[in-house]
Amino acid sequence: MSGDKINSVEELRRLAEKRLQKHMQKVTAPASLAELQRIVHELEVHQIELEMQNEELQQARSELESFLVQYTDLYDFAPVGYFTLNISGMILQVNLTGARMLEVDRSRLVNQHFLRFIAADSRPVFTAFLVKIFSSHSQETFVIELQKEGGGTIYVHIEGRVCKDGRECRTALIDITAQKQAEELLQESERKYRTLFETMAQGVLIYGQDGKIISANPAAERILGLTIDQIQARTSTDLRWRAIHEDGTDFSGETHPSMAALRTGKAMHNVVMGVLSPKTDRYVWLNITAVPQFMPGEDRPFQVFITFEDITFRKRLAVYNKLTAREKEVFKLLAKGLGRKIIAELLNIRPKTVDKHRENLMEKLSLYEKEELMLFAMLIGLM
Repeated sequence: MSGDKINSVEELRRLAEKRLQKHMQKVTAPASLAELQRIVHELEVHQIELEMQNEELQQARSELESFLVQYTDLYDFAPVGYFTLNISGMILQVNLTGARMLEVDRSRLVNQHFLRFIAADSRPVFTAFLVKIFSSHSQETFVIELQKEGGGTIYVHIEGRVCKDGRECRTALIDITAQKQAEELLQESERKYRTLFETMAQGVLIYGQDGKIISANPAAERILGLTIDQIQARTSTDLRWRAIHEDGTDFSGETHPSMAALRTGKAMHNVVMGVLSPKTDRYVWLNITAVPQFMPGEDRPFQVFITFEDITFRKRLAVYNKLTAREKEVFKLLAKGLGRKIIAELLNIRPKTVDKHRENLMEKLSLYEKEELMLFAMLIGLM
C-alpha cells in the first residue's frame, strides 16, 4: 500500500476509498447501459468472492487460535520439562513442568542462568554439553543433578537440539529421580548380596539350565577343596565328584539335587551327599538345599541356587557316639599320643588288639592322620 501503515478499520477504509478515487479517475464512462450492467455484475461477483475469502480467513484464524491453545496446553502441561536456552545457557523460555521441577515461578526463571540450578558435580558436564551442541548442531543427551530452589535435588535426563538459526537450544528434561534411587537401592542390595555371598560359611553354587556351574562362593571352594575354575569345569553329573549316599552307594548325577530341581521345578531340602575332595583325598559330607529360580511368567527354571554345609564333623560325631566303651577308651589314649604297648598295658589287652581297634577307628571315623585324630578329640572335648 505504497508504504501506508494501517492501524485500524477506519484507516483501512480511508485508504481504500483513496485508492478507488485514483482508480475512478482513470476509468472512462461506460459506453452503454449494457456495459454498465456488466461492470455492476462483475463488482457484485467480486464482492461475493471477497466475502467468501473473508469467511475462509476467519475460519483459518479460528483454527489457528484453537491450535495455539492446544499447543500451549501441550507445552505447559506436558510431563516433560521444556527449556529454551541461548548459547551462554540463559533461560529464554520454560514451560510449567520445568518451573515445577525447580520449584520456581516461571516468570522468575526467564533470563536466569540455567547453571545456577545445576549441582556442582554436574556443571562441567552441562558446560561441555552446551559447547558441543552449539558447535556440532547434533542432538545430545546426558544426565545431571539439579538443585531445587526450595532445597533438595533431582536427577534429570536431558535431551537437546539447536534451532535452525543456531541461536537457541531447545531441551527436554525428564525427571529420573525415582529411577536413580531404584538403581542405587539395587546397587546397594547387590553389594550386600555380594558381601553375604563371599563371607557366608555355607557353600553356594549356582547351576545353569544346562546343569553347568555358573558361580561358586569362597566357602564352596574351601569345603569342596577345588578352585572356582575347577568347580566351573564340572557339571552335577561329573564322575569326578565320586558322589555317594550315606549307605555308601553311588549317587547318580540325574538324582543330584540340582538336576532334580531343574527337572521338577521343586525345591530339594536336606539332601545328604558325600563327595570326594581332591585336596585331602577324603570324603566330605554335605547337607544340600536346591532351590529352582524362575523368570517372571515362566514355569521352567532357568537356574538352580544350591546351598550346602559341611556336616562331616557332625556325621563323625554321630559315629563316635555309637562306638563301644572299649573303642572310646582306645581312641582317647591314641589321641593323647600314647603308643600301642602302653595302651595295651593300661587296658590289659594285647598290642595286636590295640592295632585292630586303631584300624577300625580310622575306618569308621575317616581319621587317617595323627593330627586329624587329635583335632577331632579336641573338638569333642577329650583333650
